[in-house]
Amino acid sequence: MRSPLSVTIRVVDSEHSADPDVSQAHLACGRIAGVAQAIAEVHRFGQAEGPHKRPWTAEYHREAMEIYGKSLPRSYQRNIGVVFGRCVEVMGELSIPAALAEDWVIVTEYLREASLAIDRWLSANEPDPESETVSSPDIEPRTPAFVHFDELAKLTTLEGVSRLEQAALAVQSHLYVLLPAHLSDMELRLLKMVASGTHVVEIAVELNYSQRSIHRKLVKLWGSLGAHNRTEGLHKAAEKGLID
Repeated sequence: MRSPLSVTIRVVDSEHSADPDVSQAHLACGRIAGVAQAIAEVHRFGQAEGPHKRPWTAEYHREAMEIYGKSLPRSYQRNIGVVFGRCVEVMGELSIPAALAEDWVIVTEYLREASLAIDRWLSANEPDPESETVSSPDIEPRTPAFVHFDELAKLTTLEGVSRLEQAALAVQSHLYVLLPAHLSDMELRLLKMVASGTHVVEIAVELNYSQRSIHRKLVKLWGSLGAHNRTEGLHKAAEKGLID
């Protein structure tokens, strides 16, 4: 069986600017983490563990694909396979912190082997009429609820899916930093005022809003930055170069 560190990646201590497809890799990591979380939950409810300790390898995906094939339309599988394959290419061009190397390999191997398993499954199964009407490949942030996670849990160990979730979340967090922030002019102005130490009362007066409205706008602003509070929001804004 191959080692999970059997792929070659480029590791440096600095970050490169984002590729336009980094957002797809970011979403793919979220999907991987969501699947791992769902499988882990089944284990915690008492499902016996399966044989695969590394649910990102080709051996695991060969078996898992039979389960996905019963749950998801062929056209959906094809789109996911294309997107996952593209994500592998994107991630192969990015430079990463050395501390993230093992997580990066796990996620890259998961994406690559899942894409290959989908291709094999599609080739081995007769197409249905709707499979040929495929639009531009894309990926949704939500994990399909009707996947047979109980069946997937029978293939894996809790430790394995927990490690996969950890890796996917770590890589997703790194990719988030590379994503451009999409803030309105008002949000950027509000962000800079908060960063400069301006109090909510003063912001409300200057922008001609009530304090309650400013608090609501701040909650929305932190959400746009993927943060839960002011401290985390300012940290993420600084990472993205929005503030000094």
